[in-house]
Amino acid sequence: MATGLLGVSLTGLAAAQAGIRTAQHNISNINTPGFRRQEVNYSSLTPDQAGASFYGTGVGVTTVRNLYSQFQDSQVLLNQAQLSRNEALSTQASQIDSLTGNPNSGLSSAMNAFFDAAQTVASDPASNVARQVMLSAGSNLVSRFNTLATSLDDLRKGTNRDIATTVTRINTLAGQVAAMSGNITRFESGIGQLANDLRDQRDQLVGELNKLVNITPVQQGDGTYNLFIGNGQPLVVGASVTPMVSIPDTTNPGFDVPAFNLAGGSQMPLDASIISGGKLGGLLAARESVLMPARADLDTLAFELATQFNAQHTVGFDKSGAAGINFFTDLTTLATPPKGAAFGMSMNIAMNDPDLIAASATAPGSPGDNTNALLLAGLQTAPNTVNGSDTFFSFYAQLVSRTATVASEADIGVAAFETLTRISTQAQQSVSGVNLDEEATNLIRFQQAYQASARAMQIASGLFDDLISSLR
Repeated sequence: MATGLLGVSLTGLAAAQAGIRTAQHNISNINTPGFRRQEVNYSSLTPDQAGASFYGTGVGVTTVRNLYSQFQDSQVLLNQAQLSRNEALSTQASQIDSLTGNPNSGLSSAMNAFFDAAQTVASDPASNVARQVMLSAGSNLVSRFNTLATSLDDLRKGTNRDIATTVTRINTLAGQVAAMSGNITRFESGIGQLANDLRDQRDQLVGELNKLVNITPVQQGDGTYNLFIGNGQPLVVGASVTPMVSIPDTTNPGFDVPAFNLAGGSQMPLDASIISGGKLGGLLAARESVLMPARADLDTLAFELATQFNAQHTVGFDKSGAAGINFFTDLTTLATPPKGAAFGMSMNIAMNDPDLIAASATAPGSPGDNTNALLLAGLQTAPNTVNGSDTFFSFYAQLVSRTATVASEADIGVAAFETLTRISTQAQQSVSGVNLDEEATNLIRFQQAYQASARAMQIASGLFDDLISSLR
């Protein structure tokens, strides 16, 4: 009897120790990123039969498991991927919005100043001062076009670098997830128990990876994850990784696109229709919804303004009665598409003389004729000058408005998904997070269980001593 009591008490001591150790482990890792609180699962041991009765033999530790909700974890991943996407999109769109909408860097004020100067020449076509102001305003407009084009091109180059850097980071994290999966499989198959801390570390890596590209984790029977992108393209399968690279986009020259390096040396490009979340998704979305359209529209506007202004200018006559020449560089001679600002819009070198401005509609010797100057100034409000439907100004206003709308929507998305991510994280932590009050209660409970088991051992030991004494 005493031997049985000692055995039962020993199991109680071991069970209480396991509970105390687990509570201490939880408390120690309260600030560890990705850590999930753990709890001990107990079960009663197989009882002993004595006659017609069964007597308990104590308690055993079944396993130590971490607490989590797969649904809540999935919600955090979904919301975080969209938050990262909108943050990247907001950053890019806001930069372009600042460039195109700012009076000091956009085109509206420079175009207004140029056409106002043309109107001044029309009011006083013989004035050299007015003609010089028009040349200066034209030069400033050209400079503004070129500066804006250069800034957009710098953003293009920066986006390419960001895509390459993000792809490199994705490969690093994917490799770490695959390596961790291999460690989990080996550890758990060796001891038959869950590798809780390794799983937490693996899932923390998955969370960091998800901030870069939206992934779908699929848990396997051995507890490891397979990670998929987009419509099911595998990134990590067990301990194997499909590496990603950044390659030139064949459909959009000058831009790079992420791609999978497939077996046999082939490559599978991944565009915004496949990568819809994470920082990489945001970069691709900004490229396609803001940067590409802005560059294309700037090219179109530069081409149409230069071409139509030149066409009107060359039908007029300058101050000496000579036929007008191109006011701007002839952009029709440049390869299209793209056209215009991407190639650099510049003043024709012959237009450094204000007398060459073709304000007159008649020749020769009619410096006071302003007929052609009025037509040149009238291009400011002439309908159907761009794409057969827009004025120069309404076309540019649409560019600015579209960019501002995307930037605003991205900002709203950031605010919304910050809230959703916070709420889903709080719900996740209500299940998985360490609660110090709860752990303090557990410590007291397990301490009392330990003390009770120790007291039972003392009683059992005393009974055993009494039994031995009676037999002497």
